Amino acid sequence: MKRTTETQTIVHLQEHTEVRCSLFYGKPVRIVEGESTRKAVFPDGEFVGYRIMNGYREHGFLFKTGQWNGRQKVPGVSPAVSLMVDAKSRHRSEKLQELLHMIAWYEIEITTVPDHFFMRFNTFLEGRNCSTQAMQKIIEKWCI
Repeated sequence: MKRTTETQTIVHLQEHTEVRCSLFYGKPVRIVEGESTRKAVFPDGEFVGYRIMNGYREHGFLFKTGQWNGRQKVPGVSPAVSLMVDAKSRHRSEKLQELLHMIAWYEIEITTVPDHFFMRFNTFLEGRNCSTQAMQKIIEKWCI
């Protein structure tokens, strides 16, 4: 018999002058206060939106915790997670947040959205035509 254990994912939150790390999606089960950082704790199978801001540069991530397939390292997150979207600029990070707001507006439970939708959106995000109307079309095509 295969024994399964549930892990917890730790996400480091910082509010320093040079580097700021924060959540923009997901609800941790608890926040642990540390000396220099706070740590958000998430159970397996949760979607988390995480943003790292270094000066004027911003990097946004959407990942699923505790997944065993396709585990990638995300800075400030342990253990490795299933990375769904990697938004490598402030504009792309804002578009990712807009997508999550649109999914909520359509009243779609994010756990019902297929993983390949986020992979397609990640590719779409890298392109030039990532308008609000185009995002509405892909949500309607893949999620409704």
